[in-house]
Amino acid sequence: MPVKICGMTNEEDILMCLQLGAQALGLVVEYPIPVPWNLTAQQAQALRRAIPAKVTACMVTGGKPDEIIARAKQVRPQMVQLHFEETLEETAYIAKVLAAKHIGVIKALRVGPEGRLLFEIADPAEAARLFGQTGVAALLVDSGTAERPGGSGLVVNQKAYRAVAGASSLPVVLAGGLTAQNLHEIIPADLPPNAVDVLSGVEAGPGRKDREKVSAFLHAAKLLPKRSGKLWINP
Repeated sequence: MPVKICGMTNEEDILMCLQLGAQALGLVVEYPIPVPWNLTAQQAQALRRAIPAKVTACMVTGGKPDEIIARAKQVRPQMVQLHFEETLEETAYIAKVLAAKHIGVIKALRVGPEGRLLFEIADPAEAARLFGQTGVAALLVDSGTAERPGGSGLVVNQKAYRAVAGASSLPVVLAGGLTAQNLHEIIPADLPPNAVDVLSGVEAGPGRKDREKVSAFLHAAKLLPKRSGKLWINP
């Protein structure tokens, strides 16, 4: 199963993850809430150069649409992951503008502890259907709290994930509390995602990746079934 390793903050970790075989790497760029992995657009632009074309570079961000678009134009990722409170209208606008720049969009659906989404549309299945009509390339299901919108280490509510995966016409990425040890328990065999996204589960500490954890996670992911459909592509 394809793996995106998120929260890259330095070239050393990028080169290590590339060596071990990650299919996609995430750079958190000017996120509107302070998080340990936040980079400036200039920092991300420099790190982006270390990611070869065969590996998907994903800019994880949020905030005002025009500011997101400006960051994307500067960093030039293959994909932009909207991970904040972007509305349907804002998501559709961003996806349309970035498509003209050959940049795809992933919309993150952040699930709270009670299994409801933390923004505009609370129902996971309804959100999957409606955001699936905005022109985005994929949906990502992640756990979140009011204090930590992502990278919380909390496992996603399984009922919410199944609702999104069952209703989505788009590829679905699963994130939230994944580790090499729990990956096979969390991924349902009857409804697997198209890819998985890991951050805190492969870290030695905030912003620093652990080689053994990365290697173990990538090995565990290779043994998982995945949904049909291509995900990590240039639009």
